[in-house]
Amino acid sequence: MQREAASVWNDIVREATSYYFACKKWISKPEIQAIRKQTYNLHSQTVQAIADKYAANRETIRQRRTTDQKANYPWRRKYYYCIPLKKASMDISTDTITIKKVDYGFSLSDLLTKKKKKNWNEKVPRHHHSIVIPNRSEENLDACNYAEIVWRNGAYWFCYAIHVPEQDLSMYEKKVAGSDLGEIHAVAVATEDRALVVSGRAMRSIS
Repeated sequence: MQREAASVWNDIVREATSYYFACKKWISKPEIQAIRKQTYNLHSQTVQAIADKYAANRETIRQRRTTDQKANYPWRRKYYYCIPLKKASMDISTDTITIKKVDYGFSLSDLLTKKKKKNWNEKVPRHHHSIVIPNRSEENLDACNYAEIVWRNGAYWFCYAIHVPEQDLSMYEKKVAGSDLGEIHAVAVATEDRALVVSGRAMRSIS
């Protein structure tokens, strides 16, 4: 699935870049998503999430280039890519997490060729599959709308995002604090009369 996700990313980058040089403008995100439909062996929401990440990456670089002309738009070819999962592409229970996967019968080139034919309405063959992993989270994942499967330190990790209610901080005294982010000392924070240093030596030695 990571290799298939990398294929989605590489195709988007290649076609968006070619479109820019040909038309002198970027192809829009809805157009990117429309071309990608029913062409990869991934859930449609996963493919859509990869297109969303590309569009967000491109917008970030566009903003950076106002001050840094050396910032490059996405161009590097990837062989593996993290698997983004929207809520529709996974089923979560208290014991398991089911990741949905779809296999389509057409490649992208075949599908585009068929779509060019007049009055084409052939049904795209699809086969539904799923991968079940244990749910080891300590939080309630009913409200989980986004997750990613990443390869880290020799293992796959299911990284998820959930909404955490804001704490009421009105009872605490508020002060202005200055902070510095570093490598050896991950965070150093100081107010007028107090200071906090979070050491990152152990983490740095591991990495």
